[in-house]
Amino acid sequence: MEMSIEIRDLTKNYGKKQALSKVDLTISQGMFGLLGPNGAGKTTLMKILTTLLKKTEGEVTICGVPVEKNRQIRDMTGYLPQDFSMYGNMSVYEALDYLAVLSGMSKSERKSKVPEMLEKVNLLEKQKIKVKSMSGGMIRRLGIAQAIIHDPKVIIVDEPTAGLDPEERVRFRNLLCEIAKDRIVLLSTHIVGDIEATCENIAVLNQGKICFKGKVTELLSMVEGKVYSAEIAAVELEKVKEKYMVTGILVTGSTANIKIIADEQPFSQARQVQPDVEDAYMYLMHKEK
Repeated sequence: MEMSIEIRDLTKNYGKKQALSKVDLTISQGMFGLLGPNGAGKTTLMKILTTLLKKTEGEVTICGVPVEKNRQIRDMTGYLPQDFSMYGNMSVYEALDYLAVLSGMSKSERKSKVPEMLEKVNLLEKQKIKVKSMSGGMIRRLGIAQAIIHDPKVIIVDEPTAGLDPEERVRFRNLLCEIAKDRIVLLSTHIVGDIEATCENIAVLNQGKICFKGKVTELLSMVEGKVYSAEIAAVELEKVKEKYMVTGILVTGSTANIKIIADEQPFSQARQVQPDVEDAYMYLMHKEK
């Protein structure tokens, strides 16, 4: 089976509003990051890939199957939406078993698969607690369990770590990387750290258009030699922000440690530093404006 998602000239209109405009992407096996601000069109793209929305124009195939073939696409994809939730009075086991029923699994299949998936997402010991008692991170892990229980070739996750504490976020990212070893995992997020920690290949979506696609290293190269760190008087901060793109600020008493993107050394005490993905992303968004 061909392991790729092919998107060509994809456009989606809501009446007169255009949510996606001629999107072109190839997504191969492993982790792929889709980065962009809220409202960029990421969720619209996810819903088209999972057959929850119909495209207006263009072509989309998943593992060689046109997205119009709903049943085949749903059999080979797993989806964790941003707003995943379940009935609060169900136990963890009951919730996953119920979701497995909805995916068409038989009783005998569920008997082995439900405990296996709960163990995979580290919820087996929590199987008897009520969904309403679960933390945000546990809910997300239950969501991943339902997305992979039918052994799909493609996993699509939309803003999976939003609202999680740092420990849960790291745990969830590690789980996604493990799942991606023999699958396509498409991670859609506005959280730059999630992309930096997990993905080699990314695309940046802004206002419905792809403004970057390639490797993380290629995105970083856009700001190579342009990122500076400096300590300034806190009272000078607003003046500096008016003149330069400031990507980091730490105020301590009367001084401020700042990170700046500039084409050349902004002032004498500024020292060049290695850029990170957030620097590159902010630079790209500034150029787009």
